[in-house]
Order: sequence, then structure tokens, then C-alpha cells
Amino acid sequence: MLTDDLKNIQEDVYKCSKCGLCQSVCPLYLATKNEMFLSRGRYIVLNNFFNNKKFFGKKFLKQLDICLNCNLCKNFCPSDIDASFVNVYLKNVLNYKYRAFNFSFFYKMYLFLYRIFSFRYYRVNVRRNKSNLPVIKARIVYFEGCYNRYINPSDKNASLNLLERIGYHTDKVISLCCGYPYLQEGNLKIFKKNALKINKQIPNDVSYIVTSCDNCHEMLKKVLDDRFKSKLIRLDELLKINSYDLSFNSNSLYFKPLVRCDEVYLFPGSKTLYKKGICSLMENFFILKYKKLAKKILKETFVSKAEIDNKTIYTSCLLSKWGLEKEVKMIKSSARVLTYAEYMELSN
Repeated sequence: MLTDDLKNIQEDVYKCSKCGLCQSVCPLYLATKNEMFLSRGRYIVLNNFFNNKKFFGKKFLKQLDICLNCNLCKNFCPSDIDASFVNVYLKNVLNYKYRAFNFSFFYKMYLFLYRIFSFRYYRVNVRRNKSNLPVIKARIVYFEGCYNRYINPSDKNASLNLLERIGYHTDKVISLCCGYPYLQEGNLKIFKKNALKINKQIPNDVSYIVTSCDNCHEMLKKVLDDRFKSKLIRLDELLKINSYDLSFNSNSLYFKPLVRCDEVYLFPGSKTLYKKGICSLMENFFILKYKKLAKKILKETFVSKAEIDNKTIYTSCLLSKWGLEKEVKMIKSSARVLTYAEYMELSN
């Protein structure tokens, strides 16, 4: 008998009309021509499971994981099927394990080792300025996340400096994971436990919960209790509300992540850089898991070296920043990659 989660997935899968529109936008299919990396191909296999109760082999479960979670197929799907939802919940109810250990555990170990050997990597020198500003406008909680904690503390320092500059004192910094690796792995049990930990650390009288990462922001929408969701705000939105001075004319490139749908508070003259179909190859930590395939996709989706050489690229998603650094290195470009907060702090 199907569980409630599988029934929900079954309803979504049955809505697929096999029209093939996802075929024209899926970066994985365009790079590999493999139907099993396409939503339509996966749903044909899933239909066979639901109708004949045949169980999946490890090969199919691994193919299920080879997804960038860009959700372009949903945007072009006439049946409005949420492919990311189907993938996450299917992996959860089928106890998705084709590896000897959970990837979320490997990811945390990777971050820990990266921090130890971080002297090998370029780091932006942004220090925390502990100024005693007289005006405290509200009680602020800053969500640091994994990336700032392990990889790039300069983004946290830049964010806290910017908050003080507009008159806000940060009462608390939360360094927990937003839950993205657990959700993408289909490990909803750990995802829910992590969500409880985050909510327990937030004071009831908080005025704003500030994030400097678009991906963390979108995840916290799923994680936070209803009493806190209205307090969630991005760093650039708070800068805009407080009329932070952006009069400096910049000729830099802003990379807009797919998870960011609304406008961003940018310097005049900043051009927006887009990629064809994917936010960055760090989506679902893809570049860590499937490096060869990631390089193949990169050739089709990233900008040319000439477009970015000797320029500064800044982005409001920390995973995108990490992915962009790897991509810039792959094409041997001289471009400099910063987070949104780092660029704002260094430009003023």
C-alpha cells in the first residue's frame, strides 16, 4: 500500500502528458541527450512502479540524484509539476541510499577540511569593525549558515559591518545549516530536526532575521515557524529600506541566482550576468558529486572568458559565489568573485 507521500508524488507524476517541453530546457539533457536525466523519462519509470509495483534499482536512484534542481522543467511544464518536490520526497520515502554514507555528512567534512586548508585559497580581507553606534533601530538576528562559518567568514563580517553602518546592532548570530543539503538528499528526518534547532535559537521579540544568501533565505522560508516568517529579510532589502548610499558608479557584473525572483538593490552601472538554465554548478552540490558532467554542462551554460576577464562578479547567493569561483577557475579567467556584502563593504 502506498504511503501518503507516495500518493502525492503519484498524482503529480500522472499529470505528466509526455509533451517533451522539458526536453528543450533541461541543461542535463541538452548536455548528455540522456532521457533518464529528463523529468519525462523519470516519470515513465515511475509510472511503471506505480502500476506494476516494481521496485527501483540503485542505478535509477542514482540517476534520480543527477539533477541540478533548477526547476526549469516546472516553469515550462503545462501540467505545473514540481520536479524538485517529486525528487526530494521520492528519495525520502524510498530510503534513498546508493552511497555508503549520507552526502550531507560528506559535505560537512568537506567544509571542515576546506577551512583547515583555506590558506591555499583566495580570501577577501574584510574584518569586523566593532563600532559603538548610538542608534539601535531594532533587534537583529543574523543567519550565518554553513558557507560563512566554514568557508568565507569575510561575508559575515561585511554583513555585520553594513548593518551597523545603517544603525542596527546584531544581537545574535545563528551558525546552523539552513537545511539545504538534507532536503536535497531527501533526508527529511534530519531536515526537521535541524529546523527545530534554528527556531529555538531565535528570540521571540526579534525584529528582523537577516540573511546575506538568497539560497539560505529561500530555505528559511520552509524552516521558520509562522511567527518568524514575517521577520525574515534579505540584507540588500534592509539596505534599501534604510536608503543605504549606492551613488558609486560601478562597472561590475552582478550574477543573479535562479532562486532570486525579485529585484536586487544594486549599484548604478552594474550589469546583471545570467547563465543559461542553471544558477551555478553548486546546485545540489553537483560539482562536488559529478565533476566530469559538471564540466560538460559548463561549456554550454557559462559565459565566455572575454565577457568576464578583469572584472568583478558579485552575487547574493553564497553557493553561487562558491560555484562561480570554481567555474572562473575552470575557464582560466582573471575575474574576481565576491559576495554581495563583500562588494558593498569594499566599495564604500
